[in-house]
Amino acid sequence: MSGDRVEQPVLLPLAAAADLATQAAKQGVSTPDYLGYHVLKSAYGVMHPAVIAFEQRPKVGQAGTEGEDSP
Repeated sequence: MSGDRVEQPVLLPLAAAADLATQAAKQGVSTPDYLGYHVLKSAYGVMHPAVIAFEQRPKVGQAGTEGEDSP
């Protein structure tokens, strides 16, 4: 999500905000970038240039199955 950007405050339930911040951290992206991605994807669809760019950028992958206990 590069170029000219503006910050827009949003009101979220506390649990949802915490979960979204956790999901962003798991992917190795900032919470504002992660939220911006979801807002643009929801409003404009998967073909929006910023959504495509976000999905193509390198992110941390998932190691193993979520919830899997380490030996």
